[in-house]
Formats: sequence, C-alpha cells, structure tokens
Amino acid sequence: MLHFAAHSQDTSGTKKQVVTVIRHSVRLDTNRVVYDEQGNALHYYQYSKLLNSGDYTMRSTGGLSDATGSKIVLMKISLEQKMAMYQRLKTQMAIKNSPLRDGAQFDITPLLDIVNRDDLERKVIVLIFWDPDCPPCTEAFQSLNDFLKQIHNPEDLIVLAITNSNELVAATKLKQKPLLYAHLIGGAGSVSNAYHVYSLPSYVVVDKSRVVRFAVSGQSPITLSAFKDVIRQVLEQ
Repeated sequence: MLHFAAHSQDTSGTKKQVVTVIRHSVRLDTNRVVYDEQGNALHYYQYSKLLNSGDYTMRSTGGLSDATGSKIVLMKISLEQKMAMYQRLKTQMAIKNSPLRDGAQFDITPLLDIVNRDDLERKVIVLIFWDPDCPPCTEAFQSLNDFLKQIHNPEDLIVLAITNSNELVAATKLKQKPLLYAHLIGGAGSVSNAYHVYSLPSYVVVDKSRVVRFAVSGQSPITLSAFKDVIRQVLEQ
C-alpha cells in the first residue's frame, strides 16, 4: 500500500510540481481522481481540502498507484495514527543545513530590507515559502485561514508569504486564494537564498524569543496539521 507523504515543488531549476511519497515520487496530476470510502469520485480541489484538514490520508488499493486496476482512496485517520505518521515524517521533511533548522536562533537580517524591525519585535513569526503556480501551496491557504480565524491574539502574529515570483503575479494569486494576515514578500529570491530554502512549499514558525520551533519543506496534511499546532502553542506561551 502506498502512503502519500508530501507535496513539494523543486525550485532549484525547471519548475516541476512533484508529489513525494514514501519510496516513490510521481508527477503531481491535478486531474487525478481520488475516491472516498463510499466510492464517490473526488477531484484534486475537492480531496485536497479534506486532506489539508489533517484528518485524512490517501492509500492505493493495490501495488503502485499507477498499476492497472488500482485506485487511490481517501481514508479518515485517528489521532493516534496522525501522531504516528507525523513522527515518521518530521525527520524526513525537516529543513536541514539551513539557518531555519528547528531549534536555531532566527536571524531577521535577510528580512530587514522588506519588513520593519519593529513589526517583528515580540512576534510569533510565520514564514510560508510558496509559489503562485504551486497548487499544493495555494490549496493549503483555506485550511490555514480556517485555523487563523480561531486565534484569539492575532496581534502577536506576523505571517510572511515569501515567493520568488513577481510581486504583482503573487498579489493576483492571493486575491484568488487569500491567506489571512499575510504580508506578501514577492521577488524574494535573495531571502530564499539567505535562508537556504529551495523547495516549496516550506513552513517555518519562530517564537517570540526568535527560536525556530518548526521548519518543514514539502507538504503533507499531517505536517500541515502539526504546523498549525505549533503556531497555537507558541502563541499561548
């Protein structure tokens, strides 16, 4: 049984949308049909919304996902399963060899040409590295918005939506796919390079003491759920 683990987009060369799976990688196909447990067909923008809740995973009914006669089924998971899956994934997907690695002291210097120092003081800093042409990036925004609407102290939070893409192109995309509380940083190749972030989407949470508390490249519904949990935890500290 294949377990789909993460979506990522490699930005180091030619742009390719890739779904990373345990032991296997296949090109992201937004035309792929996935079935729910009742056998109903779901299309990408339907099942990705359910996946991004963190309560579901996808499995193949037989062998490789492209094997003859096999199909991908969306399955609900328990809290215990979710925690076990996250433990398996977090090491694999953690940002390594980067100033943004988990536990590192966060250096705000690469941001200061774009963001006022005062806007970062005593804030929980959330960095989302994304691209307008990356469906897993933008389809996650609705799930993040649903979570952010529940936060009782958004004034303690700053969300930086960082993209190497042209700012006008990125702003247009954010009108179509809004991200709550986001400060758009477009044309940000120098920022991505300074933090050694070359895969999209990437998610980082920095606490008020400027310590990196979460740093993951690629996207899994499980790690997206953990990302939201860490934001909640550091806002409560």
